[in-house]
Amino acid sequence: MRNSIAVILLIVFFIGCKPTVPSEYIQPDDLEDILYDYHVSQAIVKESRYTSGNSNTDNDYQKNVNFLAVLKKHGVTEAVFDSSLVYYYSHADKLKSIYERVHERLNDEAKALGASVGDISRYSTFSSTGDTANVWKNETDILLMSKPTVNRFDIHVEADTSYYKGDTFMFQFMADYVQQSGSRDAIVCMVAKYEGDSITQTITHISTNGQTQMRIPPNREGKLKELNGFIYLNNSDPDTDVRKLLFISQIQLIRFHQKEKKEEPDNEENKKDSVLRTSNNNISRPDTTGGRDVQRAREKVLSAGKGTPLHRMDSRKTMPERK
Repeated sequence: MRNSIAVILLIVFFIGCKPTVPSEYIQPDDLEDILYDYHVSQAIVKESRYTSGNSNTDNDYQKNVNFLAVLKKHGVTEAVFDSSLVYYYSHADKLKSIYERVHERLNDEAKALGASVGDISRYSTFSSTGDTANVWKNETDILLMSKPTVNRFDIHVEADTSYYKGDTFMFQFMADYVQQSGSRDAIVCMVAKYEGDSITQTITHISTNGQTQMRIPPNREGKLKELNGFIYLNNSDPDTDVRKLLFISQIQLIRFHQKEKKEEPDNEENKKDSVLRTSNNNISRPDTTGGRDVQRAREKVLSAGKGTPLHRMDSRKTMPERK
């Protein structure tokens, strides 16, 4: 009995000592709600840009107005929000967990509103085998912040026996920015190394929220040996303490096998067979010119001298007899 009480007290002690977010900062559940409303408001501004034709300057202003409206709705000031993000910068695991829940809520809301299935979802059911396969085996959700040690995610993929010569690849993911000001700019670089040590490099920039796709060109001479690269969040203004983070989710690397065309063997029997099929097609073709009498006359002449060339038959018929 005493041992049971001691165990219970020990469990309570460890639960009570579990690190929590200090009270002066936004708590995880509240920050989740704020970030969710933030992304919804940004999506509304993005949609209004296409319908109203507003300029980028107008959109940036409206995004900031909507962000301040979200903070007011939750009773949080900019100063508290910024100081809370500074705290979560030092506890990236907490912020990543919050963002995973936010992203899940956004997806559920999109499905409830009847959003169409995009390319990300279309490839999500593919396994690591088959002509089209998702061969990404690393973590699928990452969080980047505009400060050293947490502003870069390195990529490394080793090829195996399921990779063939001529394979093509597509690297894709969803991107969600949260930042106070400045340009949105993250860089994705992929370096593919093939047999024979040939190398191709592909670079793209992430400047908007939503889906990003990068096509990696094929090498017809050799199959892929390894794929290396990185996603780097650029700090456009390193001299100021600007709130800026990028959440990358649903990372996939889709491999496409090249479909080879089957060619028929080039031999005499195959040629004869093709000629026969062509001849049969010509004979069985219906008469669409209206010259049925001409066709009957040709058939009659051909049947009269089987195996005899047509011009010789005509010449004997037309030449006068010698006396």
